Amino acid sequence: MKGTLLCILAVVAMNTGVKAQIQLMGAAVNMGTGKIDLIQWQPLDSSTVTVTPTILDGYYFGSSAFDAFNSNYYLTGISGMNTGLYSFNSTTNEESLAEGSSFSNISEFDMSTGKMYNLIMETEENISIYAFDINSNEDSLIGIIYEPGANGIVADAIGFDSNNGIMYYVGFTNDPALCLYAIPVRDSVFSYTKTILTTTAPYNNITCVNYDNINGKIYALSDTYDALFNFTGRYIVEINKLNGEIINRGDLSAFPYYVGGSSCFDQYTSTFLLAAIDTNSALKMVAFNTLTDTYVSGFIPALVSEIVCDNSTFAKYTYSSTGIMEEPAFSLALYPNPVSETLSIEHTFSGPVNVQIFSSDGKLVLSPNSNYTNKFDLDLQLLSPGLYIVNLISRDKIVSERIIVQ
Repeated sequence: MKGTLLCILAVVAMNTGVKAQIQLMGAAVNMGTGKIDLIQWQPLDSSTVTVTPTILDGYYFGSSAFDAFNSNYYLTGISGMNTGLYSFNSTTNEESLAEGSSFSNISEFDMSTGKMYNLIMETEENISIYAFDINSNEDSLIGIIYEPGANGIVADAIGFDSNNGIMYYVGFTNDPALCLYAIPVRDSVFSYTKTILTTTAPYNNITCVNYDNINGKIYALSDTYDALFNFTGRYIVEINKLNGEIINRGDLSAFPYYVGGSSCFDQYTSTFLLAAIDTNSALKMVAFNTLTDTYVSGFIPALVSEIVCDNSTFAKYTYSSTGIMEEPAFSLALYPNPVSETLSIEHTFSGPVNVQIFSSDGKLVLSPNSNYTNKFDLDLQLLSPGLYIVNLISRDKIVSERIIVQ
C-alpha cells in the first residue's frame, strides 16, 4: 500500500494480451507554484498523465495510502500552518484536509470494508494492532503481539488479504529470524499465527510486501546478503504463507537501488510495481508480471512519489457483489469481567495454553509458566485496577481478550 511509483498497462498488453488500464496516483512538487500536485497516469504511458493542483504545501514521506473501497487517496499533508490527513477521491476529484489527523505508515486497508489497520510499537517488544477510524480520527486497540527482543517494525512489510480479513506482516523474531505474522483482524477475539521463513541466503531483508487477492499469494522484494553482510542480490519473491518458503520469482539485479516504500500491486493484472534506479542512475518504474515472471521498465512522471495503485474498480466489482468471507468462530470466555480477584477462563484450543497479561500501556505484568487446560482460574489480586489484555498462547496460535480489574 505504501506507495510512490507504479506501472503496468504495457506489461499486461505485452505479456497477457489483456487490455487493462492500470491507474496510478502520486504526489509531486510543482516547481512553478511551490504547491503539491496530484498526479494520475497509466503505467509506462506519458500521454496519460493528468495533473490536479492541491491545497497542500508539503507532505510527509511514506504516509500515503489508498482506500480502494471508497476510492480515496490519503496523505499526511501540510497546508499553511495546518497539518493533517489529506484525502483525494479519484472518482469525484474532491479533496479535503482533516486537521490534526494522521496515521501510521505501517498500515493497510481492507478493500472489502474500507477499514484501515495499523501496526505500532508503542513500547519495546510489544507490537500493537489498531483499527483506525478515519472519520473520527480514533484508534481502537484490537490486540498486542509480544515479541521479546524486537526493537522496531519493518516499514512497508505488510499486505492484506481482503477475502478473509487477514493482515500479513514480515518482521524479525528474537531468534533472530524472519517471520510471517498472519493476523485475522475481523475476529471478535484477537489472534495471530507466525511462521518462520525459510530464507534463500545467510541473510534476507524482506520489504515491499503485497497481497494478490485473486490468486491468494504474497509477494515481496528480497535483498540477499552473505555471511559477512555483503549484498548479493535483489529479487521479487513469493512467500508461501503455509510453510514460510521464500521462492525467487524474478531477478532485479539490473536495479542496484530502489525507492523505499514505492511498491504496490495491481489486483486485476497481478502486477507487482516498484520504483527503482538502474545502473545508469535513471529512475524507472518496474512492472513485474507475477503470472509470467517477466518485467518491463520505463516512464515515471518527474518528481512523483507516494505512488499508489487505484484498485477501486477491482474492489467495487469483487466485493460489492460477492461480499466477504467469514472466519470460523473461536470460543473464548473470560468471567467475571470486570474482575476483582479470580478470573475464570474457558477456551476451545485442542491442547494446553500459556497465559500472558499486559497492562493497557503494553507492559507484561503476569506470565505464569503452567500449561493450562480448557478451563482454569487465575488469581489477579496483585494487579492494580485498570484495563488489561489477556493473551492465550497455544502451539500454533495466540488469542487475546480485554478485561477490567476493579
